[in-house]
Amino acid sequence: MNVLTITQLNNLIKRTLDREYLLKNVYVSGTIINAKRHSSGHMYFSLKDEESAIDVTMWSSTVMQKGLANAIQNGLLVTVKASVNFYNKMGRLNLIASDMQIGSKSPLQLEFDALKRELTALGYFDDGHKQSLPYMASCIGIVTSQSGAVLHDILHVSERRNPLVQFKLFSVPVQGNTAGPIIAKGIAAADADPDVDVIIVGRGGGSMEDLWCFNDRAVVEAIYKANTPVISAVGHETDYTLCDYVADARGATPSHAAEMAVLPLTTLQDQLTEKEEYLHEYIRYTLQQKRTDLTLLFNRRLGIPALQFLHKQKSYLQELSQTLTNVTKERCNTEKHSLALLAQQLESLNPLYKPFIVASMTSIPTKSVSSNGPIGKFAPNFIALSTSSGLQPSITKNAASFCIGTRTRLTINPGYSGASTICLPMSIAKFLTVSYVLLSVAIPRINSTNFITGAG
Repeated sequence: MNVLTITQLNNLIKRTLDREYLLKNVYVSGTIINAKRHSSGHMYFSLKDEESAIDVTMWSSTVMQKGLANAIQNGLLVTVKASVNFYNKMGRLNLIASDMQIGSKSPLQLEFDALKRELTALGYFDDGHKQSLPYMASCIGIVTSQSGAVLHDILHVSERRNPLVQFKLFSVPVQGNTAGPIIAKGIAAADADPDVDVIIVGRGGGSMEDLWCFNDRAVVEAIYKANTPVISAVGHETDYTLCDYVADARGATPSHAAEMAVLPLTTLQDQLTEKEEYLHEYIRYTLQQKRTDLTLLFNRRLGIPALQFLHKQKSYLQELSQTLTNVTKERCNTEKHSLALLAQQLESLNPLYKPFIVASMTSIPTKSVSSNGPIGKFAPNFIALSTSSGLQPSITKNAASFCIGTRTRLTINPGYSGASTICLPMSIAKFLTVSYVLLSVAIPRINSTNFITGAG
């Protein structure tokens, strides 16, 4: 058994096709679909009939030489001169077009163009009628087949971007002559659901016939009348239906439509963080401005006048305080002096601390009846003084004793005798008795009647 590798098989096919002369120049007729122009200028499209399709490539040099840059459009019925090419590395068969004759459009394309012109005139495709998509949809309605790959693609993309978004499926057929009205009812049901924030209408790629139900007038009117924003995601990027024109937004693919409808959770978090920082900065700036305004207002209305008033009152209080201090000191001194005087007076009235001085006076005798001599008059012999602390008494008297008369003894009758006491205040209770003998009695003399002087 001869087992071939994939490379060996593809090389064998290519050599076989290259040796076939009839495949070098073939004429193929069909309708253009999926036409697109590469940035290099190459044209890529497919030719199809009722049952089959084949990929076609026309190099940029051929496009420019034949003047077909703007002539290749979807829906055109054309005849292409080409050679069969097999790309062995990918195992792909295609046609390399060298020329093209453009004929009339296919009946479906002509019907498509006519309906498009009519709906355009009615304003179905006006941008003023289109709604903006919600910034963050919480529930998305999907109008598509339950068994198709579209539902899987949308859910997969949404789960990756934001798993918190919910979905509601409105299952409808997406192909066939009777699919159009059913799709229209599915759109109306999704629009009536209060939980749905945005609607995605979609299906996978296919031929114009496969996608024709999305060109149905009922489907176009249902999208036009919907109050909920609608995203059209029908076919591949190069496929255009009337749903794409009337919808509020178009997704190149169902996956792209899901990206348009679902806001990424990371983006939401970043935006929230940015808004939080902006709010903090705005609040900080606003508070700073308000503080500045209040400071200016306070200084203008209250601050400077208040500070001046307070300074004035402070100076006045200081003056009053100094005056009060001076008056208090003066009053204290006065009262202290008065208390000292009262204390002295009180001390002078205290009998426990009152020193005294006694002055003794001798009697003044009267003349005796039996006496024959002169009458003698006696003065006090001495004065006894009491003092303290070595102080001199305040009263001093000269004392002397003398006698004038005969040497005869006098007989003196007692007479009236009196005594007086003088009290002097002293500071302490220490007594000292001092006896003074004055000079006037230092040499007492007694003169007799015979003028004999004797000692006294």
